[in-house]
Amino acid sequence: MRAIVVGIDFLNESLAALKMAVIVAIKAKSKIVLVFVNKPDKSKPIFRTSPDKLREVVEGRFKELIHKYSVQYGAENFNYRFCEGTKIHEVINEQAEDWRAELIVLGTHGKSGIKLFKHSMAFQVAERAVVPVLTVRDGAQISSHIKKILIPIDATLETRQKIPFTVRLAKMFGAEIHMLAIYHSSVQAVKENIERYTRQSAEYLEGNNVDFVVKSIETTDIVNETIRYANEINADLISSMAVQISIPSNLWNGCFAEQLIDQSPLPVITVPAKELIRTLSR
Repeated sequence: MRAIVVGIDFLNESLAALKMAVIVAIKAKSKIVLVFVNKPDKSKPIFRTSPDKLREVVEGRFKELIHKYSVQYGAENFNYRFCEGTKIHEVINEQAEDWRAELIVLGTHGKSGIKLFKHSMAFQVAERAVVPVLTVRDGAQISSHIKKILIPIDATLETRQKIPFTVRLAKMFGAEIHMLAIYHSSVQAVKENIERYTRQSAEYLEGNNVDFVVKSIETTDIVNETIRYANEINADLISSMAVQISIPSNLWNGCFAEQLIDQSPLPVITVPAKELIRTLSR
């Protein structure tokens, strides 16, 4: 990977995101770009700094973080940017494009409480990004070596598009992929699509010499069942799509991908759909 962009506000969740980014960067031999967005918010301690001193304080903290990780990953592999902007998701994605980054890593607080990247903000970045976005909650179970990656498979055409990037990660870490075929509808055509997409994904994994396991479940509670299974197999990461199924009974909670970002105790990688990439490139 050329570069990994990490959103930083110096709260615990963004520091957890940085920890995760360093783990991936070491394997991928990537540059890490720390990005602070100057959108004042008094709920965050950093913004209690006098505005005329803010840049100096932020840059000082960036240097402290780089020094902290320099033993683990050389300081020459880090860059940082102090950015202005009223829309955080736009600034983060612009920085990813400027640095030709292949991954964005963000912290998210989860379902409740004060947050820099509210779950909706993290998802706004993910659904607009042209590169995968890795989200990490405060207190997330972060493993220094990714051994198992869970991939939910559903009936959407886009569900297979997360496979190539996930395989790339799996090969970096020597990880095993667990595919969870989620039968979320009793309609036969939907079941047949899920079976076909699971089979095609398995063929791709075999062709790339990646160890994998396949399991199927029937449920309409797709978010909780995905998280439950991830915990059951001791997964280190869940791979999702920015475009995913929505169940009519829980539409008010948002789509599957957004709920997963919001609720998962594990880091979640959200891969953009190719159609979205084409739309943004016009």
